[in-house]
Amino acid sequence: MSKGWLDRQRAARLMEKAGLDALVLCEPESFFYATGLSQGVAGLFRRAGAGFALVPADPARPIGVVVGDLFAEPFRQAGGDVELRTHPLWIETARVDGDTLAIEQALAADWAARRSSDFARPATFDLKGALGELKRLLQSQHLSQARIGFDLDFVPATDFLQIRNALPNALILNGSGVLARLRMVKQPDEVARLRLGASLADAGLGRLAAEAVLGASRQDLVAAFRQGVSDAAQARGVPVPPSWEYISIGRQPWGDGALLDEGDVVKADVGCVIDGYSSDSSRNFILGTPTPAQARLHAILEQAFAAGLEMIGPGRPLAAVHRTVTHVLHEAGLRGFSRGHFGHSLGQGGFCEQWPFIAADSNVSFKPGMVMAFEVPLYVDGVGGFNIEDQLLITEEGVEVMNRLPRQLMPLGQPPSQSTMA
Repeated sequence: MSKGWLDRQRAARLMEKAGLDALVLCEPESFFYATGLSQGVAGLFRRAGAGFALVPADPARPIGVVVGDLFAEPFRQAGGDVELRTHPLWIETARVDGDTLAIEQALAADWAARRSSDFARPATFDLKGALGELKRLLQSQHLSQARIGFDLDFVPATDFLQIRNALPNALILNGSGVLARLRMVKQPDEVARLRLGASLADAGLGRLAAEAVLGASRQDLVAAFRQGVSDAAQARGVPVPPSWEYISIGRQPWGDGALLDEGDVVKADVGCVIDGYSSDSSRNFILGTPTPAQARLHAILEQAFAAGLEMIGPGRPLAAVHRTVTHVLHEAGLRGFSRGHFGHSLGQGGFCEQWPFIAADSNVSFKPGMVMAFEVPLYVDGVGGFNIEDQLLITEEGVEVMNRLPRQLMPLGQPPSQSTMA
């Protein structure tokens, strides 16, 4: 079986520390993280039971998989050390040997050979049936009475009640904390996806800066950004990825209908999604000459960003970065400035912001392999929106900055120079 990105040895250490005998992962992204394969279309319902990945704390034991019958074949073909069980989905399937005039009889024979006479497919999928297969998996791995950590940050409350009732002898606990600590340290393939996303986003911002003209709308800037991403992807020979963008124009950071005018700030917070891994970076631009207020605020943010970046490295606490950035902003005159976090982890998911956060109450230290978005934003009605944000890889030696655009307030109407930041 495709191994996914879950480090079994590290998982074993984290589960031992948390007092867990196994993890059971329900969220589609977590399932993929553990197995390297998809739950299939049933995962789009985002409910427990579309698929389960059972990860025993003992790394010598195989990962167990419960998945809808239509999507079991990739697991069989991948082979490897996995215990596979299936449950029926709503989609009807059959197997016949070639074309035949007696197709009805062939289909009926196939179904009769593989099913009991009372078989009926559910409307979508049946959580009770999936839990029955999970229960048999736990029995086969001698985990029926074990301490099982589910990703309860994902599981709906009504599904949790069914899980608890279906596994009465197991102690159902929240394994989301263990899963989050596993996912915060990335494997090389994950890092490569995020690095590619950051690079393509830089290319999109370069096109946005070059093509922005007086009177441009937000939609015009979005189109330029996406064209830059598309051109860069084609030049690299990779598929054009989905992208997202929070772009503001002018003195009202949250408005959507402004047209670009002289003296307007453009804040572009953007990302490209590579196989579910979203990059996240942001830069600020100006059409013409900035006002004294715009120039001063951006200079303060640059100063705070530089101070915070100096604090980032392996073994250093995330909370110290938050304290440093806040202190610099206050000392520069922005007394009263308060922000909950100055960045976050990145990874596969439905949203780019993931735990851990660079927050005042964080109890996490940076570790090699973490990919973080570090940002210092400020949104001021009457002046404009600003956000300086880089995507960082924590290494054994320090920090790799994945973005190459300057952090200064850049002029619109010309392509930005590429930085040599390390």
